Amino acid sequence: MDHTDVGLQAAIRALNDVVEPVVGKEHAQARDQLRLTTDYLAFVIERLPHLHQRDRFELSHHLAMAREVHAALPASSAPELAAAMEAAQQMLERAGPSTADVRQATAALSAAVSAVVRGSASLVAAAQRDIERAVLHASEHRIAFERAWYLPLGLDPDPHDVQPLATFLPA
Repeated sequence: MDHTDVGLQAAIRALNDVVEPVVGKEHAQARDQLRLTTDYLAFVIERLPHLHQRDRFELSHHLAMAREVHAALPASSAPELAAAMEAAQQMLERAGPSTADVRQATAALSAAVSAVVRGSASLVAAAQRDIERAVLHASEHRIAFERAWYLPLGLDPDPHDVQPLATFLPA
């Protein structure tokens, strides 16, 4: 059984019970940083059970973006992107892939999409626009996810406008 959350809770307790009392009031910045650190550790504890699902979301997100980008390309161009898309799809269909494998597939897919975007200047204007739209469309979804992921930190200016995290995470 993994006890990472227990270790993080112990670290928070040590910071709050041992370190915080000896940091003088005259060290306001140190006290603020200590509070930010313990708050972030508490956030990590809350999100720890969802880390693998987050990685799978990122792979799914990149695959959806890659499909839109690929659709904007001339036929049979970007074979690296097509191969990365196929590998990503297979990874998502696998039962219980490791987090490292999911992250590796995401990195490969992201690199392939980036290469297409960088090379899109040589394409016709319509294809360039379609690629830009695909990336922007995917960014909207990613931003909505990130807002949900980081909502517990209390930094979102409009928290009531944030969708529930479960909306984004694969089961």
